[in-house]
Amino acid sequence: MAGTISRALNVLREATATRGKTQSRGVALALWNLRPWVADDWLISFWEAAGSDHDIGRSQGLHAAYNGIVRQIRSNGGTAK
Repeated sequence: MAGTISRALNVLREATATRGKTQSRGVALALWNLRPWVADDWLISFWEAAGSDHDIGRSQGLHAAYNGIVRQIRSNGGTAK
């Protein structure tokens, strides 16, 4: 499972560094794979931020949601970098 979590987090980390909207199949799949360890609210926040039209809001939202996802994984027994 640790490999799946790491790969999913890598996809999300790359999405936070991308300029422009980042709602993609890869991001959706990464979020789907994290469902056992992360509350839906964090996953939904990341997805919604990824599709935001506002550049600064999108960046802030992606980073905040990513950090929340990592905290959830750590507290729920997953491993995170």
